[in-house]
Amino acid sequence: MLVVAVGVKPNTSLAKEAGLAVNRGIVVDTSMRTSGKDIWAAGDCAEAEELVSGQHKVLPLLCNAYLQGETAGKDMAGLTEPFNQAIAMNAISFFGLHVITAGLYEGEEKLFAEEGSYKRLFVRDNHLIGYILIGKAVERAGIYTALIRNQTALDTIDFDLISRQPALMAFAKSVRQQQLGGSV
Repeated sequence: MLVVAVGVKPNTSLAKEAGLAVNRGIVVDTSMRTSGKDIWAAGDCAEAEELVSGQHKVLPLLCNAYLQGETAGKDMAGLTEPFNQAIAMNAISFFGLHVITAGLYEGEEKLFAEEGSYKRLFVRDNHLIGYILIGKAVERAGIYTALIRNQTALDTIDFDLISRQPALMAFAKSVRQQQLGGSV
């Protein structure tokens, strides 16, 4: 299977006319502030730092847009809480075959393949930095995404268990309580 995508290019003409810093998107800091006084940008038009690579990128995904929008709104209200957890991700479905990718695809690889499921995890410096999930493997993608987003040190969890069968039980009780809002 070959998948080719050209990506998303935001319309930044208004931002350019306003004199804002623009590359591929409207350049923002971790509070979603632009180079203009009292101007914020979030979502598909914003170019922010991607967590794993450290590069500034346009990350046109609902989850990143939501978190960026929340950050911008809080900053406008004086509640500065920097957002530095944007992750490059893609999700697509072809005729019922689901594919999700996230992060970087370099470093030590862990490969798990069986009928109807393909999982490739990428580890660097004791952290999960990326994954490719196909078929049944996509069912618990959120756990892998949380490991990347929270920069969880893999030696603090049962990563062997999570690699094979992602489950919250692989996390320490205190982490489960934090992730589940006090419930275990």
